[in-house]
Amino acid sequence: MQLSSVATFKMVALVIGFMSMVLPAQGEVNKSESADRVAIVNGTPIDRVEFEGNVLAIQKNLLEFGKPLTCKQVTTIRTEVLESMVRVELLYQESRKSGIKPDAKVVEQEMKALKQQSPNETEYKNELKRRNISEEMLRSRIEKNSSVQQYIERQFTAKTTVTGDEMLSYYGGHLDVFKQPLQVRVSHILIQSDPQWDAAHKQEARRKAEQILNELKKGHDFAALARERSDGPTRTSGGDLGYIRMGQLEKQLDSVVFGLKSGEISEVIDTDHGFHVFKVVDIKPETILAYDSVKDKIRQYLVQEKAKQAADLYAKSLREKAVVDVLLPEESNSNTAKRP
Repeated sequence: MQLSSVATFKMVALVIGFMSMVLPAQGEVNKSESADRVAIVNGTPIDRVEFEGNVLAIQKNLLEFGKPLTCKQVTTIRTEVLESMVRVELLYQESRKSGIKPDAKVVEQEMKALKQQSPNETEYKNELKRRNISEEMLRSRIEKNSSVQQYIERQFTAKTTVTGDEMLSYYGGHLDVFKQPLQVRVSHILIQSDPQWDAAHKQEARRKAEQILNELKKGHDFAALARERSDGPTRTSGGDLGYIRMGQLEKQLDSVVFGLKSGEISEVIDTDHGFHVFKVVDIKPETILAYDSVKDKIRQYLVQEKAKQAADLYAKSLREKAVVDVLLPEESNSNTAKRP
């Protein structure tokens, strides 16, 4: 199904929403090194490369639907991304007027989290270089987002309430969100092997696994055998993997485990990691989480949504009064008027 312009707009609003603005600033460059701007907001420039990076991120999210975007949809995305960046800049300017400063602890946590996405310091620096952004500029971006989020929290979130009826209405209208998928509690015995082993070595590993399976079929205790003879990491807990959902195991193992009944033991399963035997200990069927168990999360979500909408409306009112010079080509900016 091809995305409509309405669906595109909703997805753009979701991705660039005010309550989730902390981004790793894809493709951003030092402003002192770039004279290429897409807008000037009360004298403050918005960098073109940062803008194009944000547009690209939105397009990647939308393309996950599996259909190419039309020219009209791309234009809508570019217009909405620019307007979002303008409104964020205006909220940042308001935060500075209010004396808000970045939360140093939060900034450090964000910087640390981004570093941890790379395996080592060298790869981290290479990633920054690839994105054409300095660490100082990345930090500046996160500091700006921290100030804006604090401003929204103080001016909107802290003053927002939701009623019990609103929460119940959301719960009833979004039951699919609160589905608890089928879960099975399984125990696991592994006899390791390696694809590089010769046939005789592999056959010996299989023989051990089949011997264990025969003993299980005769009534031997699964946990005891796992502790004594499993090569798997769960051997100390008697092979207990706890409750798992579909997709947490390899597909080959998933198809077997989720086809077993409670108390049933699998045949020996051969994978690149070795020979596996599973036992299903318990099954929790798919269910819908009770309202009382999720109402606090619903309240938090609705408060954030209301605050985000209020912040957006306020930012739009600031936009009407601001001096904003939009520098995008006319074909990418047909819905974005310049304001004196």
